[in-house]
Amino acid sequence: MKNSLDMRAKNLLLIYFALTFLISWTGLVFIMGIDGFTGKKEVPDSQIPLLFLAMCAGPFIAGLLVNYFENGKASFKQLKTRMGKWKVGTRWYVIALFSAPLLFGLTYILLSSFSSKFSPILLSTDDLLFLILGGILGGIVAGFFEEIGWTGFAVPKLRARFNILTTGLIVGVIWGIWHLPLFMDKDPDGDVPLAILLIIKLVTHLPAFRILMVWVYDHTQSLWIIILMHMSLTASTMIFQPTTTKGIDIVVFNLMFTALIYVFMIILRYLTLRHFDSTSTGLS
Repeated sequence: MKNSLDMRAKNLLLIYFALTFLISWTGLVFIMGIDGFTGKKEVPDSQIPLLFLAMCAGPFIAGLLVNYFENGKASFKQLKTRMGKWKVGTRWYVIALFSAPLLFGLTYILLSSFSSKFSPILLSTDDLLFLILGGILGGIVAGFFEEIGWTGFAVPKLRARFNILTTGLIVGVIWGIWHLPLFMDKDPDGDVPLAILLIIKLVTHLPAFRILMVWVYDHTQSLWIIILMHMSLTASTMIFQPTTTKGIDIVVFNLMFTALIYVFMIILRYLTLRHFDSTSTGLS
């Protein structure tokens, strides 16, 4: 019986991931065309909101479908319960809302001490209000719709079999690859091959941050907190994006940002939250 249940969970996970890619990427091809999807044609700014919605539709619709396949209407009640769990302690709100902007800020502080070319776009934009509001709106949409699937379904299923580190890496790498069509732009200087640039953009900081998100979810069991955490990451990414577009600069920035995420997790694990049982995190 247990083996059959494990197999069913595996199949549902595979269905979830397949549907997520199929829905999101089909929507992108429909909006961008195959040339835009493969990076051969630049996508106009007017299409960006539609691309954003198409991407978010994948994990959202897939998450609802596989949850329904598994438990019927009861699954929606469970989602509502986890989303409504907001009484989790102030420290978790602080971590959820301020981890991303703090880490972006530290990245710029460290890198700007070596080179002045590393600065966030918000310091040079002519329309700061539009940038901030756009980032907040994008964060709200991405956080809510994506986490219905990633944490609403995939994370708990994987967490039942793997520790936090493994769960975060699996979901984080898939989460990163899922973003692939949005990052097909080449290095303008031609110094960094596109394949290397894609690996750096998609499977460095996103898996690292997803591990942190899984760790927070493991301690709170609150989908609401993870939605806020995703909102903060997306908003921070849009608002604090670097002004430089050179490939080597993007590589350096992402590697530094990723390293700081892991350092941050170590600090949280062993200092700030050291009173938690080490066996409950799966990171030991």
